[in-house]
Amino acid sequence: MVDVDGSKPTKPMVWVVDSAYTGERHARIGLAERLGLGYEIIPFPNGDSGAYQQTLKQKYHHNGNSAPLLVISGTGEETTEEVADLRQVFHDRLFNVYLASILPEQRHPRLEEYDLIASPQLSGNKIITLTCVPHQLTRESLATACRQHSRYFDALPKPITVLLVGGNTRYCNGFTEDHACQLGRRVANVALVQGGSLIVTNSRRTPADSLKALLAELSGLTPRFFDWQQTSTDFYHALLAHADLFIVTGDSLSMCSEAAFTGKPILVDLSVDATECFHRKIIGRMIDYGAAKLLTDTFSPWSYLPPDPTGEIAAAIFERFGQNRA
Repeated sequence: MVDVDGSKPTKPMVWVVDSAYTGERHARIGLAERLGLGYEIIPFPNGDSGAYQQTLKQKYHHNGNSAPLLVISGTGEETTEEVADLRQVFHDRLFNVYLASILPEQRHPRLEEYDLIASPQLSGNKIITLTCVPHQLTRESLATACRQHSRYFDALPKPITVLLVGGNTRYCNGFTEDHACQLGRRVANVALVQGGSLIVTNSRRTPADSLKALLAELSGLTPRFFDWQQTSTDFYHALLAHADLFIVTGDSLSMCSEAAFTGKPILVDLSVDATECFHRKIIGRMIDYGAAKLLTDTFSPWSYLPPDPTGEIAAAIFERFGQNRA
């Protein structure tokens, strides 16, 4: 990153705006980690833009700091205006990056003020059009987790089919017990033909009653279930690394994108009653790319080049600023 006075590149500070939404938080942290410049998590605005600016100004100038500043924020909490307002404090030293997993059709007018936008929905100047959404996975983290838990997964009958279950979202609460039963029957049809092992894991959004109904529907296949609240991150990564086939509920762009990063086949449930229209459109890009197919009663293996959305964004940042990779 070139300093404002035209001098040689200076290592920038990287701030990640926090989020209560797990996928958004992991996406921002994943990008910061991929940059390899070090980073710090800052709180998201609390509604008082002036106080927020002053707090960050004091933080930035602590110990006489004058480095370029890269701020990573995005969808989740509505912070578009407050983060854009940071330009008033940091001026040309600020480079604002916006990670957009899902945007409404009427985009925020202040979004144009950001320096770089990464989105599977948008295209144009300053925009990186993604196939998937960014995440925290790397080739190294997958390989490490794969080795760490190889004893468990190597002992399982092959192939390994992994069902990644999301649930209700802010704008769609259709993951009911009835839907879960229907999903279970469709998954069972595929898993029964596949043979081997079926592993199921949930998310924080999975309703307890719906999960119980889903597992009951799959009980004849004796699935192995791992609760996300009791499963370590490295084990989840190992699960992704050892899977031969993924079946994913389309309400979670993060899980679909993480599965696609492995290069393994993905069958996605895009039932209208359990997914938002934005999910269906974005995952449609994954299907067009060749990383996923719709969940049906049959499955034939295929291959594709794994997309790396986090790497695409990191590469664009390095290219814009002439910063050598860490």
